[in-house]
Amino acid sequence: MIRILVLVAVFFSGAALMSLEMAGFRLVQPEFGSNIVVWGSLISVFLGGLALGAFLGGRWADHRPALWKLGAILACGGAVALAIPAHSDAVLDWTFPGEGAPLPAEWNAGGEGARAAEGALRVYMPPDLRWPTLWAGILLFLVPSVFLGMVSPYAAKLLIRALPRVGRGVGNVSAISTVGAIVGTLGTAFYLVAWVGTRWLLASNGLVLLGFGAMLGLADLASRRGRDSNPRSR
Repeated sequence: MIRILVLVAVFFSGAALMSLEMAGFRLVQPEFGSNIVVWGSLISVFLGGLALGAFLGGRWADHRPALWKLGAILACGGAVALAIPAHSDAVLDWTFPGEGAPLPAEWNAGGEGARAAEGALRVYMPPDLRWPTLWAGILLFLVPSVFLGMVSPYAAKLLIRALPRVGRGVGNVSAISTVGAIVGTLGTAFYLVAWVGTRWLLASNGLVLLGFGAMLGLADLASRRGRDSNPRSR
């Protein structure tokens, strides 16, 4: 039963990570657009969070691993994801680099455009979105991606009990996490965004992670009580 719960946690973490990433693109699109700069910035944030999470999760897993600690990782990631809609507008407003040059439609609306000669050559220079988009992604999505990146190495530590099974255990964790990521990507792109909207989707991911994290904590508590009440299991 514990093994199944750990594998389900890996699946949910992979699905939630990709769902957050897809919803993140939709969240920043009205402010920053959807060009390659935006995509590259957000993808880099999530990959960086995964790398840092894998590093931290592997180190924490070597110190008395427990199922409730895996639940705490999921719950922390869920709590951060749940809070994203509450502060996303402030983050996007703060990181956006201003209005930039006047839009072409505003060139003859008054001011400098009205004083310039008719038909004069104008060059529109949009604001540089590279670093502002990266900062927005870091502030909104780095922390939850770090927590979700911690899940796989921690789960592998809980599942692998003997050295000869290391390859099989790591392979199973990686495969299930990838399947979860595929389900999260397609589910978000095909259905969830249209059904619940971007902000509710972010909050829903947080609630699911919080709920499953609490479930893991309760399962660990029940397992410990069962061992304490059964002398043969000691």
